[in-house]
Amino acid sequence: MRLEKLSDSIRFVTDVPSNCSDSVLSHYSLGCGDRLFWELVKGRKTIVPFLIEKLDDSTKTVVPVPDFGGFYTVADVAYAAMQEIIGNIPTTQFIAWKTDSSCMGKCEYWKYLRDDYKNRKAFQKEVKQWEKTLGGRWIESDSLLTSNGTFPHPNNGYYIREYTLYPYTGYGFHLEYFYLQAHSVGLGYNFMSESINPFIGKRRINFTIDGTLTGLFYNGISALGQRIDFGLNVQDVSPDLHVFIEHNDKNDFRVGGKIGVSFSNLLYFHYRYSYPIGNYENPFISRHGIGITFKLNQVGIVNLFEI
Repeated sequence: MRLEKLSDSIRFVTDVPSNCSDSVLSHYSLGCGDRLFWELVKGRKTIVPFLIEKLDDSTKTVVPVPDFGGFYTVADVAYAAMQEIIGNIPTTQFIAWKTDSSCMGKCEYWKYLRDDYKNRKAFQKEVKQWEKTLGGRWIESDSLLTSNGTFPHPNNGYYIREYTLYPYTGYGFHLEYFYLQAHSVGLGYNFMSESINPFIGKRRINFTIDGTLTGLFYNGISALGQRIDFGLNVQDVSPDLHVFIEHNDKNDFRVGGKIGVSFSNLLYFHYRYSYPIGNYENPFISRHGIGITFKLNQVGIVNLFEI
């Protein structure tokens, strides 16, 4: 209740972080954010749903917008507070259209939201859907996220979104082990990681395409193989389905599938079945197997260096 009331007081904010040269937060110098703004930020993840509810509030505040003119609305202040609570929010992902190349970054944000009130409602909806998938890992840091101020962050850190497929696309790697009649270990390259909106239902469908080099070991004999794998699951739902085609240098060529569960789209347990489609089936390689896979394609490769 306290945080809900605090979010209702956003209209009284008089300063938002922008160009801040102060090293002491309690001075509340111009461009460093006022006391009320930082009280919002101190609400951490608990206050975020209340801030999201304000993202359609076009009530103007007295806070001027640097560089672009005009004034912050209650919605703009709420979003600025969110950006100090959650790191690397993908703002442009929530914008339905793109401006020309002369307007990038923050300019795109201001033009889109000021163009039509319907855009604010659409922006709020996109942010709300995104926030539901926030992993919630806490990063210890003294750095401010929306200003160049040098005073310690009042929360001593912020949240990041981690180990969820959407909205990142990018490359990554995975390690796997399967217990077959022969033991199999693999090193994979996840060269596509994406999600799509289904025609029916609200949950996004996640898919990956992986290329894997595998090593098979049995009876003192080893074999080198390769596999192309297509995986599919539903956002926030753990069942994970795959189909694959594989081949190894012991003249074994197969198609098959895997079914299992995904833990936070990071760790996977699967049962697999493969069927030989050539004229020869290697007797040492079982059609059945169970295995575990650890993936790092759930954030784009560039984002791995930011967490």
